[in-house]
Amino acid sequence: MSGSEPLNNDKPIRIAVLGGARFGKTSIISKLIMGNFRDTYYPTHQINSNLFTYKPSSKSAKFILQNKPVRDDNVIINQPLKPVNNKYYTINNDGEVSPILVELIDTPSFNPQQVVPFLEASLHIKLPQDVLHNLANEPRRPVSTNPLLVASGASELNGNTNGYFFVYSSIPSYNPPSYEFESKLPENHSINLLKTMKIALDEAWEEYNNFKKNWEQGKETDMFSFKIALKNLLKENKKSNITLNNYNYKPSIWIVCTQINNSLSSPTLIEQGKELAKEWNYGFIAIDNLDSDVDELLALMIRSI
Repeated sequence: MSGSEPLNNDKPIRIAVLGGARFGKTSIISKLIMGNFRDTYYPTHQINSNLFTYKPSSKSAKFILQNKPVRDDNVIINQPLKPVNNKYYTINNDGEVSPILVELIDTPSFNPQQVVPFLEASLHIKLPQDVLHNLANEPRRPVSTNPLLVASGASELNGNTNGYFFVYSSIPSYNPPSYEFESKLPENHSINLLKTMKIALDEAWEEYNNFKKNWEQGKETDMFSFKIALKNLLKENKKSNITLNNYNYKPSIWIVCTQINNSLSSPTLIEQGKELAKEWNYGFIAIDNLDSDVDELLALMIRSI
């Protein structure tokens, strides 16, 4: 294998970026892929997949991938970093890191009213009239819900997702918070949106893992067939050695606080993000796309996957 070819050429690291409007999700992706981003805000209306070959450029990112100590007040590593000897990249005798194939999945602004945690099949498939019954009596309307996780069908947010960035802004979106942690923020504030995203994603992966377990046990074939249900009941004891431990996979999650060097940035919001990361055992990093070495957050994610 040549030094310019990624070790994981057949299986990219897939990372989804979640967060509210104007939090910097697309800017982070643009900075990682192109080294810059647009100053003008353009809202993301649909899921966009961005496949690229990642080569760490900053010294801090190289140190992270080389398993050297990380000394940064803006980074909290609550998730254990995996050994460097892995299936994603290698390090040569000169300390150079091999290229890594990465897929970054940009998502629309997270809206709790429009998010469905888990779907067994993508809503974009065409279902026949005999399945839809009365729902097919009128013209089809656009689907307004966005699933966080899909088991099958055409969706980038599927079970092959290795990690998630939870992005929020350190700039108060509404009323500035008081400098006490007990202060209550509006429900749609970026910090509270993190909590909503965690609940939804936890539910999505729990449903997905149960779906996989039930599928392996043969329960997801035809729930309306009495014969199959009876057959599965008789086979239950034979498959009792299947444990839930095989179906409790959870991807790596990092909280990313953005715009920390802005004059309107709130130190309280940064600290609250750190507290949530500790409570949930997530990683945490605070950045500013204008000044920070953004590839440091990608290196940390890769090491934790």
